[in-house]
Amino acid sequence: MQTYPARYDSFTRVLHWLVAAVIIYAMFMGYLLHALEGTRWFTFFSVLNMSLGTIATPIMLVRFAWRFFRPSVEWPASISRRKKQLVVFVHEVFYLTILVVLISGFLMLQKDYHLFGLLPVTRPVNVPVINEFFFTIHRYSCILLGVILLAHVTAVVKYTLSGKPEILRRML
Repeated sequence: MQTYPARYDSFTRVLHWLVAAVIIYAMFMGYLLHALEGTRWFTFFSVLNMSLGTIATPIMLVRFAWRFFRPSVEWPASISRRKKQLVVFVHEVFYLTILVVLISGFLMLQKDYHLFGLLPVTRPVNVPVINEFFFTIHRYSCILLGVILLAHVTAVVKYTLSGKPEILRRML
């Protein structure tokens, strides 16, 4: 019988928390940007949001690919086979949704910008109707991502508070 480590490797954990921090920040800031329109802060936070999304995309692609190569982690005995299958499926939808958010965010750009104010980034699509289409995709995929993220955090908190902290420990 093969034994598995109780937690993910360091590289997986770093990728997880890095992507999580960027996604959480970008989601809050993306919605807050609407309130900042017309202020002197709008451009700064808009460029920061686009910059973080731009660097998060290759990091997320690495994270997605790495999951096929990283060592497997032991599942707690308290989790049924059916629940494990559901968790795996939801994580696949989670990954896909994150990628759709990041890619649609780039394709919806209506103007060029400078990555962290330094390197020029040219918008890939210069057709307003296509930009608007990807804006719509971006908006709805952000909503879905928020729902999945909330469910993810809720499930981890529920398991931790119900005396099953090994779920959280896997990623710490």
